[in-house]
Amino acid sequence: MERIFLKKDLGKNLEEYDFLGLKNALKMQPQQVINKIKESGLRGRGGAGFPTGIKWETVFSIENDTKFIICNADEGEPGTFKDRFLMENLPFKVLEGIIISGYATGSKYGYIYIRGEYVEAIKIVKKAIEKLYEKNILGENILNSDFLFDLKLVRGAGAYVCGDETSLINSIEGDRGKSRIKPPLPVFEGLYGKPTVVNNVETL
Repeated sequence: MERIFLKKDLGKNLEEYDFLGLKNALKMQPQQVINKIKESGLRGRGGAGFPTGIKWETVFSIENDTKFIICNADEGEPGTFKDRFLMENLPFKVLEGIIISGYATGSKYGYIYIRGEYVEAIKIVKKAIEKLYEKNILGENILNSDFLFDLKLVRGAGAYVCGDETSLINSIEGDRGKSRIKPPLPVFEGLYGKPTVVNNVETL
């Protein structure tokens, strides 16, 4: 497989980024997008290594008017800054991945939960989200399709335990960032009791 090297500033400005991945995804059915993810062999990059396509497919298969995507950017491991690098230098690539995951799973709402100490990343991502709403790449009728997806940025409270998906969900809901007992898994009962995909920045 050919290796592709990314320039550090690729996609930092909206004018430099064409959202080809999202445009191609919107030409397919959600299940076709999921199949592509499964064929790629993509696994969660947050540590557990769970197959991303299976997680997405599980949420897609559940009939519910309200589903959520959460991008876990609460990077708390000592000496780890990959998520911060991606958000500061490739914000539109990160946001595109979140939007695609929303389309593939039938989710209309998303959150990106960023570590509170990442002040610059928060500033960059917040501005990027605002630009995407202006350009009709977030909100209603994305890129002139019938797809609706809203995205909110949540600033983390600084607790390392919030890196766990269930404690992160509690934090977004306004509760203490403590872990929940599983089952149920978030894909069945996550944010506000609704089917929820939680993936980290690198995965998306």
